[in-house]
Amino acid sequence: MNCCPAKIKQEIFIKYICGYTPKELADEFGIHFTTIYRWIERWKKDLPKHILKELPLQDIGTILEYTENLKHRLDDAERSLAIFHESRVLQTVPLKERITIAKKLMETYPVKLLCDTFEIPMSTFYYHKRKIRNETRRQQEEHDLSDAIRSVFEESKGRLGAERIRVLLQQQGITTSSRRIRKLTKQMKLSNDAKETVYYAPAYTVNIEEGVDVKIL
Repeated sequence: MNCCPAKIKQEIFIKYICGYTPKELADEFGIHFTTIYRWIERWKKDLPKHILKELPLQDIGTILEYTENLKHRLDDAERSLAIFHESRVLQTVPLKERITIAKKLMETYPVKLLCDTFEIPMSTFYYHKRKIRNETRRQQEEHDLSDAIRSVFEESKGRLGAERIRVLLQQQGITTSSRRIRKLTKQMKLSNDAKETVYYAPAYTVNIEEGVDVKIL
């Protein structure tokens, strides 16, 4: 936008020093935000050469006008938020749902602002955040364990029971219980309804104690 009139550039500069963000300026004037950033960097380099009183009287009046408008907008926003909270409309939305909405906006807004807006105690918000992170970690562990169980089960062609699978997993450094293995094999529908027979595949006879397999129900 090298052909942009100097008057528009000056207006953009005045709005910028009044508090407008480059994104807001780009949207308002239809100029790509990278161009706005480039102008701002150029202005910043030139600012030490000037002082505010050197600005033309018209520009100072424009700055004061923009500042007053921003103050009115801020006052209106604060009043709207106060009405929103005083109406207690948020109380009709369960706390859990408010937390879910707030978490989706964490990448855009500060946590304190989200908690104030949705009336969520910060301690409660962080508790639920940690809880979900722990649940996600457990889900990943469960997924990895299921893959390991499926691998052993399929390699044995479904002949090994829960206790034998547990022993083989332990040899691989995976510690779990036979009960959990039965639960996961049911969830994965790996149960074998055929009559159980004692089977020792050559690949699974190393360091395995004598005993009858536990049937996977």
